[in-house]
Amino acid sequence: MRKAFTLIEMMIVVTIIVVLMTITFRLSKIGQGADARTRTVTRMQKLENCLSGYHAAFGSYPPVKLHGSRDIYSQVDRHGIQTDERNESLWGWTSIGEDAEYRAWAQVNAACKSQPVDCRFPYPDGYSKKIDKVSEEMRRRANTGGKRYEKYTQSEDIRQKLIAGFDDGCTRNVGRHSQHKDEIDWRNVQLFKFGLMSFLLPRYLVMMNGDDVFFSEYKQWTGNNVIPSDPFTGNSFSSWDQVKQFSGGSSSVDLAKVANVPSQAICARWMPNLEGTCRANHDYSLFGINICDGSGGELNVENVGIEVFSPAGEDSSANQYILDGISVCDGWNQDFYYYSPAPYQTYTLWSAGSNGRTFPPWISRKGLSSKANECVSLWIHDDIVQMAH
Repeated sequence: MRKAFTLIEMMIVVTIIVVLMTITFRLSKIGQGADARTRTVTRMQKLENCLSGYHAAFGSYPPVKLHGSRDIYSQVDRHGIQTDERNESLWGWTSIGEDAEYRAWAQVNAACKSQPVDCRFPYPDGYSKKIDKVSEEMRRRANTGGKRYEKYTQSEDIRQKLIAGFDDGCTRNVGRHSQHKDEIDWRNVQLFKFGLMSFLLPRYLVMMNGDDVFFSEYKQWTGNNVIPSDPFTGNSFSSWDQVKQFSGGSSSVDLAKVANVPSQAICARWMPNLEGTCRANHDYSLFGINICDGSGGELNVENVGIEVFSPAGEDSSANQYILDGISVCDGWNQDFYYYSPAPYQTYTLWSAGSNGRTFPPWISRKGLSSKANECVSLWIHDDIVQMAH
């Protein structure tokens, strides 16, 4: 009677287990990929329903202004923000594996987001302490780059300056923005980003929770919005301060004065499509619909809802601020891309797919080198694209 396995039998058993585990892992990866694609298509269809509703109401698709350039040759800084310099030489690279491919993608990505999907705006009151924690964590990470940063790590003065450099949008310490407040060039200062979601959502109810001064004195708001009228009386509101007071008021009557402004109320038609679909740092319930997908919550450095801009320069710790925001992500947690040329009667909505890279539909590839075309083909092979009729 045999009492144990032989060595060969043990090796056979181990081999079978390894093979089964490999098959299971590959099947799970395939399943995850299929789930991500399904979520992408589902959310894309929901956005298309919203876009169709918007077109039916206003006669055009959302006229998202350019928040940068559609030029893929515009160089970007390390934050991915376009500069005024151009670089066409990147597109003549001779091998896909070179660093030029990464730098070319940074330029392409910025151009693809020239009409952004997400909307950005200052944080609401009450977020000061949370944003201080985020600022501190970002400072700590910046100071782990080597010994040359050690003196800053121990310096309380520098620490305070770095934290103060981030504007939470809920204090009146806005002097650092005074030189930029009349600018509307989003590449330089971006207190607000009027992306696609700022048209599909009632922006007066969503975006007006920051400090009063941002809405009454900054042309990024006043230059892109017209003071509405009271829907109950027909009289124009006296100021943006009054609109903000009503939009954030505790009284249901005050809130109704803003919620029933035609440009805001009409969003209720397509709001059910956004239920559980949007990425945000905190809950938003609009017209009785909770639009958040549940992935937000506590403010942290990794959260998709955080963006930091440095209008004073990419290496400056001054003039930086953290923005709140709302977007819709595909199944791989990346923002969708949107393109709609004037007069905004057509649009292209697409996802970069699992590889996270894409190429703008308005750019001809004829002028690219053969290697660049080969690389772009790899970028777009898994794109998921939906076009309006």
